[in-house]
Amino acid sequence: MIKSFTSEFPHVERYFWTMVNQPNFKKILGDVKQATSVPPAPSKKPAAQPKETKPKTKDEPKKEAKKEAEKPKAEAADEEEAPKPKPKNPLDLLPPSKMVLDDWKRLYSNTKTNFREVATKGFWDMYDPEGYSLWFCEYKYNEENTVSFVTMNKVGGFLQRMDLARKYAFGKMLVIGKDPPFKVKGLWLFRGQEIPQFVMDECYDMELYEWKKVDISDEAQKERVNQMIEDTEPFEGEPLLDAKCFK
Repeated sequence: MIKSFTSEFPHVERYFWTMVNQPNFKKILGDVKQATSVPPAPSKKPAAQPKETKPKTKDEPKKEAKKEAEKPKAEAADEEEAPKPKPKNPLDLLPPSKMVLDDWKRLYSNTKTNFREVATKGFWDMYDPEGYSLWFCEYKYNEENTVSFVTMNKVGGFLQRMDLARKYAFGKMLVIGKDPPFKVKGLWLFRGQEIPQFVMDECYDMELYEWKKVDISDEAQKERVNQMIEDTEPFEGEPLLDAKCFK
């Protein structure tokens, strides 16, 4: 892939060159250089020579007629096999909740001033502890977060891979600290009382975090939820490098 092509994908390009220039990569790969021209496409194989056709015997017209008669039957069988309905997500089978997740996301997005009085208060008014659960998370390997843009891209990639849960979740992810190593912590709202199993199975980032269920009867934990929703700064005594929202 030449420069004129890869320059259309700056984030992928930057990620690639960052990785291949790491010492451990260079030990295996050596120096990586970008292609300067597109190699020519391989030539096509020579056309096959037509085979000689034998004259039909007396029985062959009967065989062909039989094949033609069987075709409509096969087509009818295909039509009868209707596609099977897609199985429902287990979260759709839970008892109805008084909390409408889209209403909360709309309130969060539309509140520009007096956030604590409007959005945060609105969240607790809407919150249904029987139908939803809140979870704190913290990245297990914060000591590796030594480059700011790599750390922020790591969080951004996690949120992209969480798209499968958009119908059932809301999240806040904070990148904390003025100097490296940076800390990554988050707050998530999930439908149901546990982190959905399909999220644990399909989003590999989940195992990179320590997860702790929020005890909303604990005022200190409840205030921490408020601060994470509001992007309060400083957070736990440190400035925020970045704050991302999944909604």
